Amino acid sequence: MGAGNEGAGEVVAAGESAAAQALLGRTVASFAGEMYAQFRCVPVAQCVPLPANVTPVQGASCFVNPMTVLGIVETARAEGHAALMHTAAASNLGQMLNRVCLEDRLDLVNIVRSDDQERLLRSQGARFVCNSAAPSFDESLSAAIAATNATIAFDAIGGGGLADRILAAMEAVQARKATGYSLYGTSTRKQLYIYGALDTSPTILRRNYGAAWGIAGWLLPQFMQRVGPETVARMQRRVMDGLLTTFASHYAEEISLADALDVGEIMRYAQRATNRKVLIDPQKSRD
Repeated sequence: MGAGNEGAGEVVAAGESAAAQALLGRTVASFAGEMYAQFRCVPVAQCVPLPANVTPVQGASCFVNPMTVLGIVETARAEGHAALMHTAAASNLGQMLNRVCLEDRLDLVNIVRSDDQERLLRSQGARFVCNSAAPSFDESLSAAIAATNATIAFDAIGGGGLADRILAAMEAVQARKATGYSLYGTSTRKQLYIYGALDTSPTILRRNYGAAWGIAGWLLPQFMQRVGPETVARMQRRVMDGLLTTFASHYAEEISLADALDVGEIMRYAQRATNRKVLIDPQKSRD
């Protein structure tokens, strides 16, 4: 099975069409799949030319994380939410989302799992950071929701009880503002999207958040298909404009294709740890 969602490199051969020939010798990025290879033939429509000052390394991750971040923001706005929440918020994607929300002046509640991750995000300007490992997590989460009126969350964890605690906190905050009692809870819609599976155990829902809530999956390709090419093109232009700043990715190390298949290397790079993103360089010889 071919692996690798995205990548970047120099166009060394091109088809006869004018569009393909125009890319010959250019550095481009692609989201065509099966990118873990030294050479990859892809349709010209799936190639995005990188700015002249951007290297293949700097453009290697310009699709999945940046477009997911912008897709999250687009989804929250389209559904009429004033602020949003995000789990695993110290990840490469989470740090990127924090930068976008700061630029757009959109309130973001960042949920992390350690003091180090909290310090990391606060050093990058994050206003609302809640540590799920802290005894005071539920209280700090409710306080952040009350301050932002966040009614939508994007969950990269998936399993366990975190989604349940988020929905319960949203309902509790809305209930404190209610003027009367309803058997069915508040009428404010609370939405949670699961877009990752860092925890593959079952998702636990106690459903103590009334009736106005929803939980669903969220996937970038489906979102792009739903919003259409004009919105996708607008998002891609923003990514290209901020590829060295807002949407920059950082790597802990670079490995070769051969290293990527080594059991010892797999045990290291498969760890789900903050700031441990690994770049695969197909041209690199094995160490």
